[in-house]
Amino acid sequence: MEMILRKINRITNIPLFCAIILGLVCCGPKENAMSFLVCGDNKVLLVDYEQSAGGQPSIIWTWDAREATDLPEEYRTKKFNTMDDCKAINDRKQLIVSSSSGGVAILDSKDRKVQFYATVPNAHSVEILPNDRLVAAASTHSEGNKIMLFDIHQPDKVLFEDSLYSAHGVVWHEGTETLFALGYDVLRAYKMPSPDELELQKEWKIPGEGGHDLQLAEDGKHFYLTEHTGAWLFDISGEKFSKIPDFPDAENIKSIGETASGQFIYTVPEESWWTYHVSFHRPEDKLAFPEMKVYKARWYE
Repeated sequence: MEMILRKINRITNIPLFCAIILGLVCCGPKENAMSFLVCGDNKVLLVDYEQSAGGQPSIIWTWDAREATDLPEEYRTKKFNTMDDCKAINDRKQLIVSSSSGGVAILDSKDRKVQFYATVPNAHSVEILPNDRLVAAASTHSEGNKIMLFDIHQPDKVLFEDSLYSAHGVVWHEGTETLFALGYDVLRAYKMPSPDELELQKEWKIPGEGGHDLQLAEDGKHFYLTEHTGAWLFDISGEKFSKIPDFPDAENIKSIGETASGQFIYTVPEESWWTYHVSFHRPEDKLAFPEMKVYKARWYE
């Protein structure tokens, strides 16, 4: 240590020295870069997009449910085997994840410690609501086809539920204080008259069937929505659907999203319901995950 201090004292260009130190500290994958989440199998990955090259992802960290000792064994070994959604919330301080194997959870972004978990049959999407509430979409299942409301301080206690066939997407729109929920062939809008209740306000027939994904656009005025035949824009105030301009349409797009710069991230199945790649548009790019059955990818914003 004494030798290091002597060398530091001999450096006269302090700004240069600081820049060197900062470069050493900051190099490599980092959460503050343009990064994205990937979920599939029993894992969630955070990937540094800027450091990825040649089709190879630069992975910052991996959360493996099977290694999460803070989950009960049933969740660790069974209920998170097919991860199908992952979102950053609360200014990226937390993550919410869901699995079609039957589980949803809230994780701390820094240490990936589990802060909440609950059973949701064939869970396909999850969202945080005001008053520490969490809503999940339970898709096709003998005990599913509905949206389910929880208090995050009371795991596995269902406060409210409403039937929605093949429920696949739930997104809270803060501007209108409305929950939007995507089902097999409908998009719904719910108000929240009390912390423990949701009230259906409107329902629209989507342009197609087999609703897959629902994500708020960067402008906060539209939703991106996918179904069996392609991807769409939904104008919230105008209540109209339209095709996404210049988007590479495909069947069964499992996830779609846009970053502030205007670049799209999306996933399209290659085998059955999964893919081994995450695709990008404007500009075009594709990253490979050959050891993982990827379902969705989300910008980490």
